[in-house]
Amino acid sequence: MKRAELFSVVDRWRADTGGNIAIIFALSVIPILSIVGVAIDTQMTMTQKNKIQSMIDNAVIYGARSMQAGKSRADVTKDVNQYVAALLKQQKGNVSCTGVALEYVDGKQDINATIMCSQPTTLSNLFGQTKMDFRVRSGSTYGIGKLEVSFVFDVSGSMGNSGKMASLKIAARDAVDTLMPADSNLANPDDVRIAMVTYDTQVNAGAYFKSVTNLNPKRDFSYTYCTKKNKNGSCTKTNTVTTNMTSTCVHERGGSQAFTDADPGPGGWLEADDPTYNTSSGKWSVNCNDIGPQPLTHNRSALYNYINNLDDYGTTAGHTGVAWGWYLLAPNWNSVWPAASKPLPYDEPDAAKAMIMMTDGEFNEVYLSGLGNSFQQAQKMCDGAKAAGVVIYTVAFQAPKQGRDILSYCASSSDFAFTPDNGQELQDAYKMIAQSISDLRITY
Repeated sequence: MKRAELFSVVDRWRADTGGNIAIIFALSVIPILSIVGVAIDTQMTMTQKNKIQSMIDNAVIYGARSMQAGKSRADVTKDVNQYVAALLKQQKGNVSCTGVALEYVDGKQDINATIMCSQPTTLSNLFGQTKMDFRVRSGSTYGIGKLEVSFVFDVSGSMGNSGKMASLKIAARDAVDTLMPADSNLANPDDVRIAMVTYDTQVNAGAYFKSVTNLNPKRDFSYTYCTKKNKNGSCTKTNTVTTNMTSTCVHERGGSQAFTDADPGPGGWLEADDPTYNTSSGKWSVNCNDIGPQPLTHNRSALYNYINNLDDYGTTAGHTGVAWGWYLLAPNWNSVWPAASKPLPYDEPDAAKAMIMMTDGEFNEVYLSGLGNSFQQAQKMCDGAKAAGVVIYTVAFQAPKQGRDILSYCASSSDFAFTPDNGQELQDAYKMIAQSISDLRITY
């Protein structure tokens, strides 16, 4: 074969082969586009489904809280659908959904929600599939698994002014009702437990005094004072008085455990306070109110009684209030509290710990030198509690700037700091806090 003929044969072979490849490629494009199109549209649909799932999860929480607030099922259904419709308008992707179908569980505050949606396709549309349908379901049930809350009440003298104490009692009872609704369907009655403590000039350790100080509540006290001075003002004659009386007042803890939740013990006992002797009246008096702490309990009557007995006294050692609010939730203090009131471990699954810290004044009372003022000590105690996993809510009720500033610092976030100016706002603040704390678990 001549050279020219050989080249001609090769050229014809190349042309035939190229044509065949082109045909094969053209035939394979359709299934390739179909596979790619389905993959892309499926991914887009899953993205939209995840967004809708988040909407419905939030919607059932919103609806359940509306039920908690006393709304009818008809109003809750309307509210939930309006809520979801508003969120859908903000979504991209042209997804369309039906209304939200709600199911209610008789005798409970549970809500089950279902919504059907369609996502328009892109490349899949070329092959006759114009949309991808999907269903989203969600549900809510009242209460997280286990919840421990400590209420810390400022009962200093200023709380006796202008009906403040009466407003606090109403707000606190409302908060208890929200955290422990009478018709709740908690699996165990102690899944939600509440503790309470008051602070003023000091904290009354009550029945737990010996456990935290290693001292007997009733003990001997003495006080020496000057009865005669010379012209230079120097004391020339003194008198010493003694008594045997009961005092369960304590102030801040010193030493290396000053700002921790370490259990009371050698090197970590709390400081007991000596009663004050009035030289004019000849009478002794303790430096704290009469109410000891109420450790964690699910007994609503005990909590109501505690609130009803709140009374104003003395000045404001706010850092001691923070400390005891933390101690009531601290598993390290299990040696102090009764068996039914022992706090759960910080890492307990499906559990939460929260403190509600309240004041109407400035933190202005300290006893031990070298630890800083009450404001500074409160900062350190709040830092420790938050680092341990305690969520802190704060209520500065008609408080001056210093009081607002320290509670703003202590709050776990700015959204958790409330500054009510009157009784109604105080009630609203406690109710919002309680609703936030109570949480609502997504069931599926």
